[in-house]
Formats: sequence, structure tokens, C-alpha cells
Amino acid sequence: MPTPSDQHLRGLLAQTERDLAEAEQRREQHARVVTGLDHGTEARAAAEKVLRDIDGTIAFISANRSLIQNILD
Repeated sequence: MPTPSDQHLRGLLAQTERDLAEAEQRREQHARVVTGLDHGTEARAAAEKVLRDIDGTIAFISANRSLIQNILD
């Protein structure tokens, strides 16, 4: 099985860094929305679920970043 070049991996790592920064910014924005909603409402529950989904995405991107970095090291 061919292995990806360092240049390709560095490109993937750079894209992962951009994706992570974007997801973290999206999380901050969405957290502000959540705090503005009344507790116990359906809107708040739905917004909190989206926030958990964003957290999961951040965890996934972080794991990918670590994997790529470990391959490069």
C-alpha cells in the first residue's frame, strides 16, 4: 500500500488546523445562542444538542490532527 508523502500529510494537517479553528469558532458562537435561550424550552434543548454535536466534531477533528501529526513525527 503506498504511503502518503510528507507534503501531502502537511497539507492535510494544515487543512485540519483550519477545520478545527472554524469548528471552535462555530462552537463559541453557538454557545452564545444557547445562553440566550430560556432553560427547559424545546429550543434550548435542540440548541444544546447541536452544541454537543459540535463538541463531537471538534473531538473528531482533534483526533485526526493528532493522528496526522503522529504519522509525521
